Amino acid sequence: MAKFEIFDSLPSTQNLALARVRLGPTEPGWILAKEQTKGVGRHGKTWVGTKGNFMASRYEVMEIDVRHVPQLSFVTALAVYEMLRPIVPDTDKSMRIKWPNDVLHRGRKLCGILVQTETTPDPNRLGVVIGIGLNLAAAPIFEDYLTVSLREISPQAKGLDAVALLHKLNGHLDGVINLWREKDFSKLAAAWLERAYGKDRILTVDNDGVKTVGRMKGLDDYGALEIVGEDGKVYTITGGDITYSAATPA
Repeated sequence: MAKFEIFDSLPSTQNLALARVRLGPTEPGWILAKEQTKGVGRHGKTWVGTKGNFMASRYEVMEIDVRHVPQLSFVTALAVYEMLRPIVPDTDKSMRIKWPNDVLHRGRKLCGILVQTETTPDPNRLGVVIGIGLNLAAAPIFEDYLTVSLREISPQAKGLDAVALLHKLNGHLDGVINLWREKDFSKLAAAWLERAYGKDRILTVDNDGVKTVGRMKGLDDYGALEIVGEDGKVYTITGGDITYSAATPA
């Protein structure tokens, strides 16, 4: 049974969850803040923690190879997607999961995911913290990408608050994590690809000036993106800036 801690305001749910996991908890736990003043995003960027939105971090000490930690971004994205299925109309057409960690609605960012780890005295176990930020009540405005809130796209979301959403997500995430533990990751990777943003587009990846152009093939065993290049070769993408063409026939 997961432990739930609910706060009116925090600097960062992620930082507090990292502190909790350092104590070596025997069960998973959640930190949720109704407002976040110094949220943490990928690459140290600030996550805007607007009051009324969903800002939570799940922590657990896991027996896991550090190379497999990136898989949890996709596990979590699938859980968020399936949690939203009864709430968001026409889910399979309107929602996509963008590599490596965003859930989109019609190309607009709805949810972001951040996975971080902490070492433990046991070399086979890691403290794992999964941060999830979902635009429940309001979509922040950014210059470089479009955003949307759940209440804009779902009439049912008007009756949901962050605490209610947390209980829904906890059940879905527990279920998908159990599948991840029991099954080969390729099964979940295939489920991710069915819902992936960009699978019907040409991708251009710029990694320190080296460009790769091609179509999405899927994920490798560690969660890296595989692209079939214009030369027919399969390229493994672990980082870089990705741009997407308009949708094109495969």
